[in-house]
Amino acid sequence: MLKAENLRYVYTSGLIKTVKKTAVCGVDLEIFPGETVAIVGESGCGKSTLAKLLVRQLESASGEVFFDGTKLTGISWKNLRKFMGKIQLIPQNPDDVVDPRWAVERSVAEPLVISGAFSREEISAKVDALFAEMGLSKEHKPRYPHELSGGELQRVVISRALALKPELLVCDEATSMLDVSVQAFIVTMLKEIQKKRGLGLVFITHDLEVAKAVSDRVLVMYAGEIVEEGKDVFDRPLHPYTRALLDAVQYTSLEVVLPEEGGALPDSFSGCPYFRSCLERTDVCKEPQKLRDVSGRLVRCWKAK
Repeated sequence: MLKAENLRYVYTSGLIKTVKKTAVCGVDLEIFPGETVAIVGESGCGKSTLAKLLVRQLESASGEVFFDGTKLTGISWKNLRKFMGKIQLIPQNPDDVVDPRWAVERSVAEPLVISGAFSREEISAKVDALFAEMGLSKEHKPRYPHELSGGELQRVVISRALALKPELLVCDEATSMLDVSVQAFIVTMLKEIQKKRGLGLVFITHDLEVAKAVSDRVLVMYAGEIVEEGKDVFDRPLHPYTRALLDAVQYTSLEVVLPEEGGALPDSFSGCPYFRSCLERTDVCKEPQKLRDVSGRLVRCWKAK
């Protein structure tokens, strides 16, 4: 369904001195219809940037994105709009995608209005059906975003994302700002909707337990690269970073993994980006490497067996 090849994105900052940081570096991935793929990794590893590249909110420096065989990178906005209803992003903060000046029913109706394919009566009926599907009542419709709880507003955002019957939802930390009990409710609801509608689901999360519970396949990111990918990653981690990430669950943040030693790697370094922190590194780890198949698992590590 969705395929990315060699995606790369570079952030540029600074007024006097330009600083460039590669956020996504040569990522290849494929999402199949009806599949749930979890993408995990510490803050700053490139997960959210990758999500925005997949839904075409950011233009990649290089690489290509395909949807049902059609290349989405480099095409005109007019042609791209035909596919945008099929791929929807659910962000971490629901306030980012709803207008605070609008009643939430208007926000949910907006993509239906923009499509130009429905009458006013059809739009009203579809909004009612979407609210009901997400467990929201008609009493919620005239309310404004600030009048709803975080969980209710996130359900409004999900309703909006579902309006044009997408084939793929990309959830970027969609539950991280909610209470634990509400998180479980939203995740369960997303899985039920996926089963009912046959959606593909990309679930970007810091919560490794959630990732393990909901996913068919897990991708582990570090420094903009996919370092490990497979179905039993958490039960049998092969990459040293994946093992460190699992060990870090006992701390309050996934940023607590292993301290880097000796400063940043030089720009000319083309080996493993985890080299400075890895306790298992050898000289061979200084050599460029790609994801390779190790016992049915894709791993970017020379020492994985």
